[in-house]
Amino acid sequence: MPQAPFVTSSTLTAIALDYGTVNSKGRGFLADEVLPRVRVDAPEFRYASYPLEEAFEVLDTQAGRRSKLNEMLLTATEAAGFVRDYGLEAPIPFRDEQAARSSAMPFPIRARNTRALVDKVQLARELRASSLVFGAGNYQTGYKATLAGATQWSDAASDPVAAILDAKASMLMSPNVLVVGEPVFRAMQRHSKISTALGGSGQSGRYVPANEMAGVLGFDRIIVGNTISQTSKKGQALTTAPIWGKHAALLRVAPTNGVGTVDNPEEPSFGYTFQWGDQVAGEYNDPQMGLLGGVRIKYGEMIDERVVAPYAGYLFSNAVA
Repeated sequence: MPQAPFVTSSTLTAIALDYGTVNSKGRGFLADEVLPRVRVDAPEFRYASYPLEEAFEVLDTQAGRRSKLNEMLLTATEAAGFVRDYGLEAPIPFRDEQAARSSAMPFPIRARNTRALVDKVQLARELRASSLVFGAGNYQTGYKATLAGATQWSDAASDPVAAILDAKASMLMSPNVLVVGEPVFRAMQRHSKISTALGGSGQSGRYVPANEMAGVLGFDRIIVGNTISQTSKKGQALTTAPIWGKHAALLRVAPTNGVGTVDNPEEPSFGYTFQWGDQVAGEYNDPQMGLLGGVRIKYGEMIDERVVAPYAGYLFSNAVA
């Protein structure tokens, strides 16, 4: 990757990477969990799209003593994509930096701004991931349902266990994770059908933990999104809403390695995040800033989130009221 036209800082980059990991957990960001990262070698990349029917085609394997074996032919369509640049910068007047250093409680203003940039870039990515995962247009016909009234899991008459197990049975590729917003998870935790499926009483009032719920529903894990974002416009009274909202998605998600990337990009997965290069943080001087000049801190990454296997997911829109 070519050198960035500003001074990259190993210190700021290390702060960004370290804080990004901690912040993702602390803020409940899910993007990397539901759309795992795949490294690409160039900003414009290509990947193979395989016909679904080939995975389930039954071939004639019988052969005569001297006959030629029947052939298996695998085909693929080449799909293209390109990464986009996502980043922000923060201006720091030298006057402010000097004040921060000489205050009664000095603090590293550049590091503080770097962490804030990471948070905002991650928050924007979380919104993109939620729109992708919970976008009905990204699922195949028959692989999505919109719930209403008594079928919504916030209604005592509903049966989320039956709904989820029936959806799983209808899928060609078995999902391994359930992705839900916090409102959906809370409704499922106290739902009588979940409790009775675990052998308890529907009137016990027990809140079922995620690991037990995942086991009875047949998932490796349940991923719960509890991040909120501002919905009001700048200057208006603050209003917020859950990013992952009131929906639920049954997804096949590829496993990742110790550094959070997918080793085998041909591993079936509903979606991927294609990444070129590394996340980067740096700085450059701005002599036009204020009387004394200043420095601008940059942070960003080059990625592309996309659905690659729409048959590897099932969506319940409006799972709760």
